[in-house]
Amino acid sequence: MKSGRSKDKGCNTRMLPLRLPFDHPIFSYPDGERSRVAREWLEQGRKMTENMEEIKRDIACIKENLSKGGQGEQSNIVKEQSDSTEKQKNKIDPAVFLDI
Repeated sequence: MKSGRSKDKGCNTRMLPLRLPFDHPIFSYPDGERSRVAREWLEQGRKMTENMEEIKRDIACIKENLSKGGQGEQSNIVKEQSDSTEKQKNKIDPAVFLDI
């Protein structure tokens, strides 16, 4: 298995040999569970990296909007929401609503 590919038929997996310090937390798991736990940790790290990149983009957008005086997309959304709330408030007729 020097190519790093599994020899199992129909299996689309590859091996990733890692060198870790002897006191790494993964070694506190039993032999049969280490691969599963390592895969979970890798996946969690990948998702966290994606989330951090999205947060960085959001922060950059917020900074840009603040430097423009808050006149960005978010202020328009808030204005539209308050306009729609005001329209909804005016449509209820209390006489009909309270007529029991």
